[in-house]
Amino acid sequence: STVDQNIVVFVFMIKYPHSVPVNNSQVLTAARFAVVEFNKANTQERFAYKIMNITSIVAGINYILEVRLGRTVCKRNDTADSEPCALHPEPKASSRFQRLCHFIVTDVPWENSRVLTRNECHPNKN
Repeated sequence: STVDQNIVVFVFMIKYPHSVPVNNSQVLTAARFAVVEFNKANTQERFAYKIMNITSIVAGINYILEVRLGRTVCKRNDTADSEPCALHPEPKASSRFQRLCHFIVTDVPWENSRVLTRNECHPNKN
């Protein structure tokens, strides 16, 4: 769909205690990176350290979205979901009412929580 082409997504983990399998490749990569950096910085020690055990903590997911929005023909108070709504048919009106938005959505699935933590939009100059 055309909507998918206008969305850029970056995903970041945030801090909140939650178990993740320690054999997860991302957890292992992060742990190995931490040990390498620790050993580099720990100049007073003669011997290097290595991983014996990992406890991972993951908090949730931050979706960082860059989205171009277009004005629809639906009234804001008449619908919660604007996806089924048609874009405004008049080309000048639709481009005049486009918005470029930066959103951050924090998703914590095990708490059934999803929050829009950043909402910054400005008119599209194109």
